[in-house]
Amino acid sequence: MSSVTDTTRVVVYGEYPPFTTPGAAATLATVRSLLADGREIEVVSPKPSAAHHHADVGNPKGAAKLARLVGGAELVARLDPGILGQSGGAGPAAARAAVGLAVRRARSATIHLSPLTAPPAGKWVRAVLGPADRVVVATGDDADRLRAAGLDGAKVSVAGEAWWLPPSAAAAELESGERPAAAGGAGAWKVGAGASREDIEAEVRRRAAGDRDSDTANPVSASWPLHMLAPLAPAPTGSSKPLFRLIKRYVHRLVAWEVVPIVEQVNHLQRATIEAVDRQAVEGPQAGASAGAAPTSSS
Repeated sequence: MSSVTDTTRVVVYGEYPPFTTPGAAATLATVRSLLADGREIEVVSPKPSAAHHHADVGNPKGAAKLARLVGGAELVARLDPGILGQSGGAGPAAARAAVGLAVRRARSATIHLSPLTAPPAGKWVRAVLGPADRVVVATGDDADRLRAAGLDGAKVSVAGEAWWLPPSAAAAELESGERPAAAGGAGAWKVGAGASREDIEAEVRRRAAGDRDSDTANPVSASWPLHMLAPLAPAPTGSSKPLFRLIKRYVHRLVAWEVVPIVEQVNHLQRATIEAVDRQAVEGPQAGASAGAAPTSSS
């Protein structure tokens, strides 16, 4: 039974909503795609979020936690390329070694890297990226630098889109200088200079209708309000007054046995609801299309 579960289980590591960074959006898109394929997902984020777990791989404890969670599953991770630079101390070195262990423990591993910001150290390129099945980098130059540092060139590919940039900045990198239309969106403006008021209003209505259709077809839009809810947590025990701080900590320990399970259950319910909504949003249109395409018997 466990082997069957491991073949469908995927651990996805990266920033995650409610954070609104490009990396969080990219991780969410990966999760949505895997859920559509019927995979069992566990999301791990560097900071507390709507993910199932949080583990900062920049420190040994967080990296070790990721290694424990990955065991036997497929790993899809978006890592800070700084992890490949010189360690600068025993703590960072231990964290990077643990990340390498996480990659080795995975049944298969795909690592996505944003643009390299420093020369990669061959030791850490081989330790962290060497065990991976696939490494997706930002540019061809980054790919050459990793190959020169000792990474097998057959594992390296270049990302098809600048997922690490906000949409406006990614559009600025296009040679044409024109932002691509979202799939199913309204596309480029179709009014020229000197267009009449009626033409402009008609174009605005066309684009509004296209945006509504795009939101309806996008599974993320259905669950986005749930993603924006911060996970529930026990009340903080900090206080500027030492006596109050001690009282809060005492009360927290006194009721933790009752409060913490409720908090965890609410957060589990939130994550399960998000996954169910995303899966329903993906399967709903497909089921409707299949039903519409099914032949009907004539009486």
